[in-house]
Amino acid sequence: MTGRKKDPIWCNFIEIKENRSVKARCKKCDIIMVGLVTRMKTHVKKCNSTLVNVNEDSASDSSSIRSRSPSCITTATDTVTHTLPSTSRSTISMLTQSKLRSMDMEPFIVRTSIANKKKFDIQIAKFIYATNSAFKHVEHPEFIKLINLLHPGYKPPLRRQIANELLNEVFDSELLKIKDCLNGKNVCMAQDGWSNIHNDSIVCISVTDIIDETVHLCDTIDTEGNSHTAEYLLNLAVTSIKSCQKHGCRVRSFVTDNAANMRKMREQLAMCEELGMPDIITYGCSAHILNLLAHDIEIPGIKGHIKKIMKYFRNIHFAAAKYKEAGGKALVMPQDVRWNTLANCLESYISNWHILSKVCTDNRVAISSDISSKVNDMNLKIKATDYLEKLKVISVALDKIQRDCCTIGEATEIWIELINHFKLQQNNFLESDLNCVLQRFKMVMTPAHYLANLLDHRFRGLQLSQEQLDEAMEYVNLYHPAAMSDIMSYRAKTSPFKNYLFWGESIKNVKPITWWLALKMNVNPVTFDLVIQLHTAIASSAGIERLFSAFGLVHTKLRNRLGVEKASKLVTILKALNKKGEVDQTEHEIETESV
Repeated sequence: MTGRKKDPIWCNFIEIKENRSVKARCKKCDIIMVGLVTRMKTHVKKCNSTLVNVNEDSASDSSSIRSRSPSCITTATDTVTHTLPSTSRSTISMLTQSKLRSMDMEPFIVRTSIANKKKFDIQIAKFIYATNSAFKHVEHPEFIKLINLLHPGYKPPLRRQIANELLNEVFDSELLKIKDCLNGKNVCMAQDGWSNIHNDSIVCISVTDIIDETVHLCDTIDTEGNSHTAEYLLNLAVTSIKSCQKHGCRVRSFVTDNAANMRKMREQLAMCEELGMPDIITYGCSAHILNLLAHDIEIPGIKGHIKKIMKYFRNIHFAAAKYKEAGGKALVMPQDVRWNTLANCLESYISNWHILSKVCTDNRVAISSDISSKVNDMNLKIKATDYLEKLKVISVALDKIQRDCCTIGEATEIWIELINHFKLQQNNFLESDLNCVLQRFKMVMTPAHYLANLLDHRFRGLQLSQEQLDEAMEYVNLYHPAAMSDIMSYRAKTSPFKNYLFWGESIKNVKPITWWLALKMNVNPVTFDLVIQLHTAIASSAGIERLFSAFGLVHTKLRNRLGVEKASKLVTILKALNKKGEVDQTEHEIETESV
């Protein structure tokens, strides 16, 4: 090699060649200067003096080192060790490393406290339960990446934690909220059975809070090999009622479907002295009776033919394509477990009949001759129209009755309006149809229904017959004689029941239980207790049917390893976390914490 050897000072700089000149960039402070050795040595002395002061624990320069990155500090240390004698290099290095260890690294670390980790775990678990997501999603790489981006110092829980300890913790928390919500309230209990994905026989018991219009799952029992006799179902009901009583919740009414074993169980429950509540109201589900009424007035052959047509145009590709091309709307298939779908099926068939007929006419070779003949059968279309006219009335009544807040007093009014409609349409309906309606009305009605309608300020029993009014008053005289005087004053609109309490449209939007609460101090406690019992009695067990639908969403073929107990917990949490009030409360808590 030829040329002059570079001065050792260059080890502290980076050589930069620009055209014919040479410049140097300081490795420590990135200053660019002319590549003259003298200037470079002078500059290095200034930089080194700053670092030496730091190693002597200068308080003023300590803060500046904290603001520098570790890479800059390392570079400065290297500079000192190159320029100082070898005896001092080890001392400087030790001092620098000691200072780095004691240096505040908080700006470079995202810490997660134990309390915050617990909050994060619980919130992730709630998200999984509220959205009915699979437990394995918390271990998905993309989910973990998302969490690392949001909070690098936090590690999400494992799927086994979501499925076990966190599930139990969230369930206990939500169960405590439900108990607090139901404490001191009068509720209506419902009981029904179904079969899960494994065909296990399950009995569910729920309670309905009329004030909050919410249905809460109370018990889920795997009956295993036990036969669903009236005695067995009675034991389950008594156990659940006692459990509610322990938590300050009073079960004043009990509703089930109208199966023979359920009817017998209700009769025994009404006379059960073990509960200490002999005046509990028991009755059958009005929505179930309306569904039976729809079958009573069914025109033979209509449902089967139209169902076959619908299935053909939904499942055969060519027919479905041509139907869609012609502008046809979605066809509804009737389902036995969804009571109003038959009316929806007939309505969709009649409204799209002209399109179905056109498709069959334009594609005679491709469309099945059997289907084409059924579609073009005008007699079938006329019968379907007549059948739909009957079903629509029942369908509207069914939608009203199966609401969570529909009481037995309101259901009585709906039934009476249904009877009046069939009486007014005698020219269009058969006499046998009216007889079916009257027969089902007698099956579902009890004296408690008539009394609830009488004591509802919106109806006041104005559409009840004298015989029905007599039944209601006899019920009061037999079971609640102390309330008789208040009920007589109520019917006569005398004190404390002023005339303005019954005026016009202003009272129609007031719930009956609210109306009576305003008069609590002016009536006999026995009367008020009776009124609360009647106006918290729900007309149907449709609420528990909706819980079965939630079970179907949770316990699916893809999640068939879930046990009955775990599925029950997930359903309870799913219902609780998807209430609007729960969402609003969570948002309020977040806002409060941020403030």
